[in-house]
Amino acid sequence: MLRYFPSCKFTAARPEVSMRVKEYMASRGAAVMGCCRPGREEVSPGDLAVTICESCNIIISEGRPGAGMMSLSQFIDQDDAFVFPDYEGERITVQDCFRSRTRPEERAAVRSLLKKMGFEVVEVPFKDPADEEAVRTFDGEFLYALMSPDNLKLAPAGFSKIAERIVPLPEEERHERMREYCARFGTEKVCCFCNSCLKGLETGLGPGRTFHIAELLFR
Repeated sequence: MLRYFPSCKFTAARPEVSMRVKEYMASRGAAVMGCCRPGREEVSPGDLAVTICESCNIIISEGRPGAGMMSLSQFIDQDDAFVFPDYEGERITVQDCFRSRTRPEERAAVRSLLKKMGFEVVEVPFKDPADEEAVRTFDGEFLYALMSPDNLKLAPAGFSKIAERIVPLPEEERHERMREYCARFGTEKVCCFCNSCLKGLETGLGPGRTFHIAELLFR
């Protein structure tokens, strides 16, 4: 069975876009689920779970190892009937999420979708190896705030190594880290595919410059 997990955080951040994604997935035969935490219990071996959230992916994949997993970007990238909007060669920088580091197929799908929408894709610039590490480990403010105990309880293997990297900071210091990081971008638009990255980039760049891949697809 095809199941779509719409992400509580993404739905709160982009409610209208989330509704359009839900309608699209339902049109493709998916059962639209609720929160992944109780909802993962309904996933059976052989099901395909499609997620739009990095934490949802970790929680479901670890809790239901017999099910198939796919990001929304991967699902749409293989949908030959999807009608893509045309952004007519606009330049856009694509920001990866640290929690997607073990899923190169998701990162590749995001870039494929941007190109199918007519974007000129720009990678995040860096100056030296230390700066490259900052780009590689970017996850919005996720690594600067205490992790939910539920994450470690539901997916200890997936979240334990991430938790080792967390250095909690006061809110204003977290925001300042985002502003400093975002000074590197040379394009007007920046695209991401993670809720924490979306929030962090919006903090650093201000309104109107940060886009989740879903809102570009379902504008």
